[in-house]
Amino acid sequence: MATDISLIIPIHKLDDSVSEYFGKAINSISDQKTLPDEVLIVRSNDKKLTKFLESFDYGKIEDIVKVIENETGDYDFQSQLNYGVSQTTTTYFSFLEYDDQLSPIWLDNVVKYRESYPEVGVFLPIIFECDENGQFISFTNENVWVQNVSETMGFIDNNTLQKVQNFNFDGMVVNKETYVEHGGLKKNMKLTFTYEFLLRLSYLDIPIMVIPKLGYKHINNRGGSLFDEYKNTVNVLESKFWLNKAKKEYFFTEDREITYDVETV
Repeated sequence: MATDISLIIPIHKLDDSVSEYFGKAINSISDQKTLPDEVLIVRSNDKKLTKFLESFDYGKIEDIVKVIENETGDYDFQSQLNYGVSQTTTTYFSFLEYDDQLSPIWLDNVVKYRESYPEVGVFLPIIFECDENGQFISFTNENVWVQNVSETMGFIDNNTLQKVQNFNFDGMVVNKETYVEHGGLKKNMKLTFTYEFLLRLSYLDIPIMVIPKLGYKHINNRGGSLFDEYKNTVNVLESKFWLNKAKKEYFFTEDREITYDVETV
């Protein structure tokens, strides 16, 4: 069954974590009851990474896997995902971090909810946050299914985002036209680019729905990850700067130049 969904996996360098986790991520795609139309693995020009990805055994999903180089030369997460989206051939896309896993019901539930709520521009999963040993830490995104957190139960609106900032868009499923039309992820928005993106779409009244029972397993603050790097290098003042900047930048679709200056914070 065609799902009209592409799955993007951004990877910018080969390290021990890729060797350890990548196979589990691929297996979680293979285990889907219904497969995506295509899996795009967006790589950098690193020769070791290229060799690893092109020689990897993708098993039963080999026919739908495409390993592509990000020809823009920008390998930050935002640029990697934006480039991947530009290369998709489907109406919807999602992304999977190479160290995360999808539950077997993931794509089946996406298709069911998409058919029931065609007006929704972004679907978010309830995320199982765990440590590197797989031990449970918390659930993320589930709070909009609690009474009085958002105006419409199950949906993330702008007022909710002004009060709550810890939503996670890992595993989100997005209408490609909506994503491209409204600017995608901003390369110059550091640390809070997830939050700014959700603020921007909610301000434009694009429905953002959290799907219950849509399983996504995310390793929280894995050593060496982007957000682990932020945690270890970004101080409190800079964190506040990027949070406040997200609240100012979401009115703009274009990615504007932003520089953090400790003297002006």
